Amino acid sequence: MIFSPPFKGGVARSAGVVTLVATGLFLSLSALAQYPSKPIRLVVTFPPGGITDFTARALGPRLSETLGQPVIIENKTGSGGNIGTDFVAKSAPDGHTLLIAAPPNAINVSLYRSLPFDTKKDLAPVALVGSGANVLVVSAKTPVASVRELLEHARRNPGKLNFASNGNGTSIHLSGELLKYYGKFDAVHVPFRGAPAAMAALLAGDVDFMFDALSISAPQIKAGKIRLLAVTSRERSPMFPDAPTLVESGFPEFDVSGWTGVMTTGGTPAAVIARLEAELRRILSDRELIAAFERPGMTVSFAGAREFGEFLDAEIRRWALAVKHSGAQAD
Repeated sequence: MIFSPPFKGGVARSAGVVTLVATGLFLSLSALAQYPSKPIRLVVTFPPGGITDFTARALGPRLSETLGQPVIIENKTGSGGNIGTDFVAKSAPDGHTLLIAAPPNAINVSLYRSLPFDTKKDLAPVALVGSGANVLVVSAKTPVASVRELLEHARRNPGKLNFASNGNGTSIHLSGELLKYYGKFDAVHVPFRGAPAAMAALLAGDVDFMFDALSISAPQIKAGKIRLLAVTSRERSPMFPDAPTLVESGFPEFDVSGWTGVMTTGGTPAAVIARLEAELRRILSDRELIAAFERPGMTVSFAGAREFGEFLDAEIRRWALAVKHSGAQAD
């Protein structure tokens, strides 16, 4: 979819450094003066309909308007998001190719034995833009009403409980593995092909519990068909203010909300990244866009390039623990 409107010696070495810095600054400012000079490609690594696609279509027209160039949204799917990410990683480092990043970009670093790109070197963070709580829910047939009761039930029945996910190695699956690790209990993982199938199994009582996106589970929770035990965000959800967080439930490290951000190709001039960061900051302060994010259960959560990079590092470490504990691997 297109949205339009080598010197030796102290003095010589110092002079060389100054020259290099000045040259780098000139090139960066020159790149900024010419940016953007052509349409911008905004790459989504998953099919239409999900949160990453929603983020792209919410930002696309506004970026087009503020940057004065068409923004072309491209869904390049497959390999757990790696195909689209690889495309951005290997694009020209000029800020004309952007990526809607999400938890798989942190998970895949440890989930895959090898990747065709280096997440730290070949990609550059621009901004964190949104976050959304996940939830821990149980089947109405499972005789528990709190996280504590779930843990006690699981420990009394080691290996007998099972939990659903939308696929092996996803954040939903690995959230379950983290709960097992932190809660010191065992349960059997049952992967399904997508969230709808996993939810159907939970509704039928074929599985005992699962983690899920709040936006997907909310209708079933409100209808009383499944039971909400906790939210995974550090703060309680305004949609279900009575539901505790997992942090409150005794897991201080359990903050694994879904999120989306914008990245670009590694080596992109700093001035171009700063321009994009500033435009996104302005765009995401718009009340209409904030309301649009809230409809599917998301929250505008802006952080600039440096903070987003630190956040991504923490996410990579968090999910590496879950991958190690679960033994999950993908090729």
